[in-house]
Amino acid sequence: MQETVPKPKRMVRKQLLLTPEQNQRLASIAAATERPESEIVREAIETWLAKQAAGDEDWKVAWRQAAGMWKGRTDLDAFYAERRERRHQRRERMNQRIAEGRSK
Repeated sequence: MQETVPKPKRMVRKQLLLTPEQNQRLASIAAATERPESEIVREAIETWLAKQAAGDEDWKVAWRQAAGMWKGRTDLDAFYAERRERRHQRRERMNQRIAEGRSK
């Protein structure tokens, strides 16, 4: 039998809408496990919330694994130097066009 979610002392009532298929499946599971539908719904919500919390940590793990992946690269200085040069050339062309427009 599945582990049940501990019932807190105080509950909050929520109304939710289910499709007929969801309702039938919930009723079938409740009958098969001899548990109340509300308990099954609470368990499903807890499972979903736990997955969401785990997903929130996934990006942190990926970020930590990616940290330092460019360490030891020797080609980056040339890459950035070329990039700066292209940017400089672009600015020079723009400034030249601006200057030509003022002189007319």
